[in-house]
Amino acid sequence: MKANPLLFQHMVDWVRKLNSRASFSDVEVVIEGPRDEAALEDIGVRAIFTHASRLIRDIRELGEVRVIDRTFIILTDFDKEGIALHDKLKRMITELGGKVDEFPRSYYKSIGLPPLVEEVGGFLKRRVVDWSILTATAGWRLE
Repeated sequence: MKANPLLFQHMVDWVRKLNSRASFSDVEVVIEGPRDEAALEDIGVRAIFTHASRLIRDIRELGEVRVIDRTFIILTDFDKEGIALHDKLKRMITELGGKVDEFPRSYYKSIGLPPLVEEVGGFLKRRVVDWSILTATAGWRLE
């Protein structure tokens, strides 16, 4: 597959912006499962990850205490189920006074990354020549 420097630039920009937004202790990145978490970590995302099912359970048990004064970046998949889960989480969080940062999700979608978050690493490896070398020099660990 041909090298795609523009994709690499967008991806680096996305990871940097996501890491910047997620660097605060009151920010959580909500994902669907362990494969999503591993894929995001492999491309350099550093964040407090929370599984969507756990967050839903916590909100039901703790109510507003779980979300108040916190910001959530929801990175569920872009398939039918993931979109429905995103909408449910966003509604639950905002109704109880929490904040949802939509920028990373909308930017992810706008740069043409795969609809299943767990596939992002393989997607980049196939489309960016020497991705492993580039990420290694940036201190990332996509292998």
